[in-house]
Amino acid sequence: MARRKDHTSDELKRLILQSAEKLIHAKGLNNLTARALAKAIGYTPGTIYNFYRDMDAVVGDINYTTLGRLHAFCEERMKKRPADFSRVRALAYAYVDFAHDNVRAWETLYSNTRKGDRKTRLPQHYQDRLVELFDLIEKTLQECLKVPVVHSRATARLLWACLHGITVLTLDGRLSLAGVERPHDMIDNLLANYLAAYLKS
Repeated sequence: MARRKDHTSDELKRLILQSAEKLIHAKGLNNLTARALAKAIGYTPGTIYNFYRDMDAVVGDINYTTLGRLHAFCEERMKKRPADFSRVRALAYAYVDFAHDNVRAWETLYSNTRKGDRKTRLPQHYQDRLVELFDLIEKTLQECLKVPVVHSRATARLLWACLHGITVLTLDGRLSLAGVERPHDMIDNLLANYLAAYLKS
């Protein structure tokens, strides 16, 4: 078993998060325990608690990283698109595609806390990263479809909620219940109908 002096504090924290992500990817969130994580990093469970108050805090940092990856993925998909409907569509597709390519990470991102405590307040840095994602959607709607600022905030959150629902149905294999086989087809229908007023302007 490794000893504490084998890694600096920064290296050890990074090792904890990387190993936790690997465990989630391999076995799912429910199998992420302090004992399993300690074994993976070669330290005792107590070492983990030197950095995190509990395993929920570990998951919180993983989710923070995942949100950053999702944001970067969406930006990458949009960057070569003109400032029109095609960029909005690229953003919407990217959200669903990211979830499809990173199922475990996406499920962990939107799962409840491990203790089921819905009242747990999210850390400020995590909330800020969520806001960054909403701001990206809002800014894209303003720039590409000329959605007025007075409407763009609510429109961005409604669009996100719809994309989230489509993604859940897709990953659960139940999209066909809505009469659609491909998530991109449903996204096209959503955008064409809900944003029709802005598309015609």
